[in-house]
Amino acid sequence: MNVHLNHAGWTGVVLAGGRSSRMGRDKALIEVGGRTLLQQALDTLAPHVDELLVIGDPEKYGHVAARVVADDMPGSGPLGGITTAMRHAHHARLLVLACDMPHVTSRLVVRLKEGLSEERSAFVPACDGQVEPLAAAYHRQCLSVFEDHMHRQALKLRDALEAAGATFVQICPGEDGWPVDLFRNINAPGDL
Repeated sequence: MNVHLNHAGWTGVVLAGGRSSRMGRDKALIEVGGRTLLQQALDTLAPHVDELLVIGDPEKYGHVAARVVADDMPGSGPLGGITTAMRHAHHARLLVLACDMPHVTSRLVVRLKEGLSEERSAFVPACDGQVEPLAAAYHRQCLSVFEDHMHRQALKLRDALEAAGATFVQICPGEDGWPVDLFRNINAPGDL
């Protein structure tokens, strides 16, 4: 690891490395309301973090106001992207957000930060068993477990989270003042 570790700060991570196969073009660069989905995700995280990191293709995303790092293990899905982020982040605590979730609110980001105490490896929203690991808070202490899963090609993020002892918190869209579309993904043209 070639980063200077800071235990006090936070790194905001936007995962932009997906194939966008259902969309037919790069989701991160699709504009909604005059801003790309990637920029919207960065804007959501920026007020809450000390560093912004994009996991994706530096040639495609190098223009954004954040450090862009290529996925260390392309094709290994979100687990690979988060593992890459943990290796390159300057801070031990990470707020992770997929670029295709434009309805995540600052309220959720604050709740995730509050929930990641020193004793917790990850703080992940879930609604009646449906886990949302791509809008969650992670601590670098998950790294060895995640790397072990990667090494074994066990790429299911939920399994890696459970092995790392993640805490799942009940946050259901449409309840307790959360927006109905809080975790809605933009996957296909019809979702725009």
